[in-house]
Amino acid sequence: MSEVKVSSRVSVERLDGALGAVVQGLRVSDYDDDQLRELADSLLPWWDERLVLFFPGAHFTPADQSRLARCFGSKVAATTETASENRNIPTLRDEGFPEILVIDSHTPGFNPFVTAVWHTDVPFIEQPPKASLFYCEIAAVGAGDTMWNNQIAAYRRLSPPMQRLVDDLEVLMGTPPTTGTHVHPLVRRHHASGEKSIFANRGWTRSIVGMSEVESKHVLEAVFAVSERPENVVRWKWTSGDGALWDNRYTMHYAVADYGTQHRRVRRATIYD
Repeated sequence: MSEVKVSSRVSVERLDGALGAVVQGLRVSDYDDDQLRELADSLLPWWDERLVLFFPGAHFTPADQSRLARCFGSKVAATTETASENRNIPTLRDEGFPEILVIDSHTPGFNPFVTAVWHTDVPFIEQPPKASLFYCEIAAVGAGDTMWNNQIAAYRRLSPPMQRLVDDLEVLMGTPPTTGTHVHPLVRRHHASGEKSIFANRGWTRSIVGMSEVESKHVLEAVFAVSERPENVVRWKWTSGDGALWDNRYTMHYAVADYGTQHRRVRRATIYD
């Protein structure tokens, strides 16, 4: 598909596959707040359909990242600010941006395998975040990719009997004592299209409410076997200066932990309604 102009300087191109679109030409500092919000509004139909927008070479400053994130939700916060999570990950608070989380592989005690599992962000609270705006400051060479999975496409791949089974189920999310827990529907609907989407993942889903441990384990494994299929996935190879905006409600993601001792430093602004 060819690029589509959304402004005189910015264009969008749909990626092949289950999800993703690439936004070219965005320089946040070129826009005042009203202009930036107008541009973000023009990107919303693409985001609603493709679920992840990539911004190659955008070179977001922390101020850029915060400003753009606020165009997509009413609140932007670092996940460390939520009472039910305590991972002690640093933020840019000292630079005036407490809403921006910093994930740096050279931080003492850093463990890349914590996020090397299919997960969504902060699903163990009553209103999980709407989205995240991610920025890669320092990319690992030939490694450190991130994958996203379209959970709407995953639901479509379930057989009709499995869809009927999971439609009214609820799941318990969280990993106490590290986090709190909260119960959510296993299936939710897209806010615009009404399509059904799976909201369960290996990273945070503890069990299906009302099922025995054996029943819950096997039903979840059956769902994961379909939802984690590579046909549902887009994989992004980071270059320093790239950004990405993903919908946390209808995707899950996986940070590939294959960069060894290389330096990889990224920033995340978490967006809430």
